[in-house]
Amino acid sequence: MPELPEVECIVRDLRSCVQGKKIVGVEFFFENMLPGITPEEFAGQVCGRIIRSVKRRGKYILFYLSGDKVLEIHLRMTGRFIFHPVPVKPEKYTGVIFYLSGNISLHFQDIRKFATFRLWEKQELYRATPFRLGPDPLEDNFTLESFLAIMAKKPGSKIKAFLLDQRNFMGMGNIYTDEALYRAGIDPARETGELDLKEKKRLYKAVYSILQEGIALRGTSVSDYRDLRGLPGGFQNRLKVYRRAGEPCPRCGTTLQRTVIAGRGTYFCPQCQV
Repeated sequence: MPELPEVECIVRDLRSCVQGKKIVGVEFFFENMLPGITPEEFAGQVCGRIIRSVKRRGKYILFYLSGDKVLEIHLRMTGRFIFHPVPVKPEKYTGVIFYLSGNISLHFQDIRKFATFRLWEKQELYRATPFRLGPDPLEDNFTLESFLAIMAKKPGSKIKAFLLDQRNFMGMGNIYTDEALYRAGIDPARETGELDLKEKKRLYKAVYSILQEGIALRGTSVSDYRDLRGLPGGFQNRLKVYRRAGEPCPRCGTTLQRTVIAGRGTYFCPQCQV
């Protein structure tokens, strides 16, 4: 699943390609991506509207349309946008095509067909999932103080599970969680209440820095992720522990291990992370 850095890269690309364009047509091929609304109803509500801005909150993409409509999109496991400056035919896993002014189009592909598209009135956006979960770690209100306060409410949670829980804060997934814990030198199986203040500060800095580096390198492509033009990211070349079980730790040489925490494969160094 694309995590915060991948979604941020997609949103930045979308701003440069489609912001300010008018939606002149919509064609759906996977109707299950539209919970509670038909493709005809969806098209009737978005066609003719201008994409005023594209924003991100956690792993969610938000298209702010003219007329105070907001389109909320969750990529789920394999969803991705592809920008086409000239008309092209849909491919096998194309779920929807947005036809835009200027004879350009935005295709959305999803191999597993889990992605969701939801429409909101702007004044009711507070009810949408992205605004009912925790803070976004790249927003100004995600400070060390707020991070410590959130941790204090979950003293019995394993730190790996805590970081993955979107109710605590949004955007972290398996890749960046493992890498942040390695950078901070913290065992993913430890409970949040066991960490001292110094460790918590290290973790806060690691979370922020790992996300920023992921964005700078255009995301991590270890599976399906590609950007708006179909290009892979580069952060996979910087991974220290994720999917490297059995290899030597780049810091101390100890064999990296894999376990399962919160139902997720978890990679760590038994020597560096204590």
